[in-house]
Amino acid sequence: MSIYLDHAATTPVDERVMEAMTRCMREHFANPSAAYSAAGQSRRVQRTARQTIARMLGCDHSEVFFTSGGTEGNNWAMQAAKEKHAVVSAIEHASVLEAAKAYAGSVTLVQPDADGVIRPEAVENAIRPDTALVSVQWANNETGVLQPVREIARIAHRHGALFHTDAVQAFGHVAVNVENIDLLTLSAHKFYGPRGAGCLYVKTGAKLPPLLHGGGQEGGLRAGTENTPAICGLGMAAELAEEDMTGRAERERALLDLFVQQLAGCPVRVLGGDRLPGILALFTPGHESEALIARLDVKGVQVSGGAACAAGSGQASHVYRAMGLSDREARCVLRVSVGRGNTSEQMIEAAQTLRQLILP
Repeated sequence: MSIYLDHAATTPVDERVMEAMTRCMREHFANPSAAYSAAGQSRRVQRTARQTIARMLGCDHSEVFFTSGGTEGNNWAMQAAKEKHAVVSAIEHASVLEAAKAYAGSVTLVQPDADGVIRPEAVENAIRPDTALVSVQWANNETGVLQPVREIARIAHRHGALFHTDAVQAFGHVAVNVENIDLLTLSAHKFYGPRGAGCLYVKTGAKLPPLLHGGGQEGGLRAGTENTPAICGLGMAAELAEEDMTGRAERERALLDLFVQQLAGCPVRVLGGDRLPGILALFTPGHESEALIARLDVKGVQVSGGAACAAGSGQASHVYRAMGLSDREARCVLRVSVGRGNTSEQMIEAAQTLRQLILP
């Protein structure tokens, strides 16, 4: 039985979420836009999920728009900078970096410090009179490092810019709310929900162009028949994540601490400072992650070298390089991320397996 330690890439769908989605597909299949009573039941499913997300974010339900996930939400949010200047952290997910290039008139990238933190003063120095949008992720998807988003948001507003945060990696794992934030992205598959379901929070008054034109769904901003079962799964996963968040965070932090303890004496180093409870980036000098991942997989341990969307690209992680590692060093980092199903025994076994591969 494999030991799955790549929950930052995606989490398995919770059985309770699957049951809720199956029931929804069977009982609430009607098109929500229709006028008859069965359609009303589908609308209620969506309304319940929207209200759950809104409560957790601390916003009005009218400010929550369903999307297909993080990439769509980030692309939509970047349109707030269309043909204007955007300030974006250099360690963002590719869906922010590439969308910023595509939509903004010009982009300034802000580099992190050696711990992977985007410093507020660095963001302020990058802002120009024509800056329309500042985007800094809540927590980095490759290191788990938490960013000072509230302070950065205040700086953006002081200069008249909107502030967006990609909270895909953070939502459902730590408390996330939208105080001082204009745009926020989340995705269900990062907290035991289905792929293909997410949300973009849009603060009232923040102007975004429609993402899709057509039938007028999602307040006229994202046309198309809604995926009610996926939205149901999103809402259920969010509820479950909220219920066990504190206990799960403590448990996941303890599991990773145990993993690192088992590597005592090995030439490895954890990157970054204050992080999400379930993610760590482990620098393994002299041992390229691509080879280690393959050898660990053969032995039944599944980890990654960073963002899943960049796997197999042949390029070193832009996140690790931005933190000061050379191109060669950046190829020697493993991302280990734990979840609900992992045990202490698994962490000991995984660490011992890694020890055997990196010690002479």
